[in-house]
This record gives sequence, structure tokens and C-alpha cells, in this order.
Amino acid sequence: MNRAAAGALAVAAIAVALIAGAQAGRGGTPLWPGSRHTREERDRAVQRGLAFIYRSVARNRASFEQWGHDLLSAFYNIAETSGDPELRRLAREMGHERAIEWRRLHPSVPPDADPEEIVDLVFGLDAAERLGVAHPRLRAELRDRAARFSAADYLWFDPAVEPPPADIPEQCAKCQRQNARGAAVCARCGARLKMREPYDLWQDALITTYTGDRAGITLGAHYADALQWLPAMRPYPEKSAGWHRYYAGVYGATHLIYTYNDYSQFRVSKECFAPEFQHLHNNLEEAVVENDPETMGEYLDTLRAFGLGFEDQLIRAGFDFLLAAQNRDGSWGDIKDPDAYGRYHPTWTAIDGLRDYRWGRVLPCPDLSRRRP
Repeated sequence: MNRAAAGALAVAAIAVALIAGAQAGRGGTPLWPGSRHTREERDRAVQRGLAFIYRSVARNRASFEQWGHDLLSAFYNIAETSGDPELRRLAREMGHERAIEWRRLHPSVPPDADPEEIVDLVFGLDAAERLGVAHPRLRAELRDRAARFSAADYLWFDPAVEPPPADIPEQCAKCQRQNARGAAVCARCGARLKMREPYDLWQDALITTYTGDRAGITLGAHYADALQWLPAMRPYPEKSAGWHRYYAGVYGATHLIYTYNDYSQFRVSKECFAPEFQHLHNNLEEAVVENDPETMGEYLDTLRAFGLGFEDQLIRAGFDFLLAAQNRDGSWGDIKDPDAYGRYHPTWTAIDGLRDYRWGRVLPCPDLSRRRP
């Protein structure tokens, strides 16, 4: 048995042990005075969630081939920012083992790789390298191939010159054709087209440009180009605007904070991001009403980046909700969801909502003075 296989078996054994520990005792230190949950119970729930992601999704070949780039990011972010040394160790061991497999699956850039595939490869490469698995050949190829595509190829618009637009059609629901910008009806079948939500475009632009800049492989534009449109995205839509637009706005706000604070490495200021803080704080309870652990996790970790703690009743309510919503297998979300993303992503966000962080300094406000006309 080679070292990689032996390491994989060892990490898998840890995951099984964590799942088996689900029924461990409940004694320990209350999360806050009078809490019905303890820190030890919370820590077990978080470790069981991480074990589920590794054992049931990341170790599944088909799921890892599709989502490995994102799963590596989950392991790296948890390993880098967690306040619990044991959780950091587990996440890094799991991530390192999976990064070796990701490198094996992606020896080079496919000759016909499209912009979406390039983005996924850059995401995976960046996380793999940060988990200690170098891939110099792929890095060199990606630098060359990424430069062949434009900002519009990657993001559907160029944030260096315009805000997220409202005239990018979604893929045709009837025949799956992707029509040109501005098209109102499908050029192939004549069906009416729905437009992509500008907040969705902005969220994707923030994530893609942030990761490209961090990896040193430009993906059409830079993070500052996407960030400059922050004032134009305020105020965020309320529920009366419709559920799609409302949720797009919520996720736009959370991913603004994620990309600005290096995915929970630093704290942010309420003064710098007052509209975001207020919108997230005002709407956290909606995740309880909708029985939505995925969004609750995003509410909790972003609000805690602002410095909120257990003195805030909404944070307490969010913890109570997530700890009660964990599935028996350690996951969060719909256990019948056939999509691997629908199984691991709610679990990842719930882990991030519950775990302790080792926050760095409070970041200064963003400099938006170089906005282009």
C-alpha cells in the first residue's frame, strides 16, 4: 500500500469515528448562560459535519470529479480560520489527502476547456496549493489559457467598465440554448427568456475575481473592478421584491463579506458595511421560518465577522436552530437531495456558522475612490 492510500485510509477512519461519536454525552460548558447546548456538543456537531463532507461527498468519485475544486476550498478555509486546533488539523489532513487526488485527476488543462472549466481549475489549484500540494505544470498552463478569454467570457459582463447588468438572459428553459446579451426571446425556439439577476452576476464576479487575484491568475478582471460597484448594489432587496431577487441580494451581501475578509480570516466594521450588517441582521430569523440551515450558516458567520456574539439574541437563536437541524448522518439540509452540492454545501455553511474562529485584525473600509465612470 502506498503512502497516499495509507493516508486516505487513516483520514477515513477518523471520519467514521466522528460519525460513530454522534451519541456521546451532553455534559460540558454551556454556550452561553442558560443555553441548552454546550460547547462540547457544538464541537461534536461541527466535527460530524466535516466527517460527512469528507466521507460521503469528497470520497465519492463522481461527486469529487464534479465538485472537487469547491470541496478543497471548504477544507482549506476551515483549516485556515478555525479557532479549534483539532478541527484545523482534521480539515487540513482531509484537504491535503483530497488535494493529492485532485492533482491526479487534473494533470493538465484540457485542450477544449471553456471559461467555466478554467475557473474551476483555478479554484482547485489555489486551494490545493494552500493545502500543500503543488502543481507547477497546471499553474503554468492555466496562466496561458486563462488570458485567452475576456471578462465577459468569465463573468457575462466587464466590471471594469459597467455595473452588473440586467440584460443577460438565462439559458432557455425550453431548449437550453444560451442566447446573446439583450435577447428577449430564444433565437432557436422562440420561447421568452428570463434575465439573470444582477445580484447573482455580482456575487459570481466577486468570487471569481477574488480567487483569480489570490491565485495570481487573472480571470478576466480584478477584484477591485467588481468591488467598485458596491454602492450601486445598495440597498438590498426585501422579500416584497420576490424570493429570487431577495435571496440573490442576501447572498450578494454575504459573499461581499467573505471575499473582503479573506473568507473569515479578518473582522469587518459595521461602519464600513452598515447596509450589509443591517440587512443580514434584520433577515436572519427568516432562515428559521423557512427551515433553511444553508442560509442560516451564512447569516451567522458573516454577522460574527462583525463582532456579534452570544450576547445577541439572534445569534443564540441561529445556534439553537442549526444544532437542532443537524441530520443523523452529520449533515445539514435535505438528505434526499440527489445533487452532491445540495448535500455538502448546506453542511459546509452550517459548520461555518457554528465553529469558533481565530479572527485577525479589523479591516479598514474599502477604497472605492478609483471607481471608473
